[in-house]
Amino acid sequence: MRNSPTTTDSVERPPDSADSNVGEDSHNHDVDPDQNTVVDLGRLAWLGTVGVCLIVVLILVLQGYYGYAAVTFAVALAAGINLF
Repeated sequence: MRNSPTTTDSVERPPDSADSNVGEDSHNHDVDPDQNTVVDLGRLAWLGTVGVCLIVVLILVLQGYYGYAAVTFAVALAAGINLF
């Protein structure tokens, strides 16, 4: 005996094109500037990368690995550029 997929009697209508904010040229129009903000997840990832690198720099300096600490600090600076 097969399981049949669940069906519903209600039909979902596609969104009305008159309510759409996308124009003929496929660009958004009449959108509130506060509605579309910069994605903070990417910035949070770069901030985490910088934080981890700085912690590793501290550990490497305390262990006496100054060369590796300098390279890791350079990576932290390079990742920090993406925060601006």
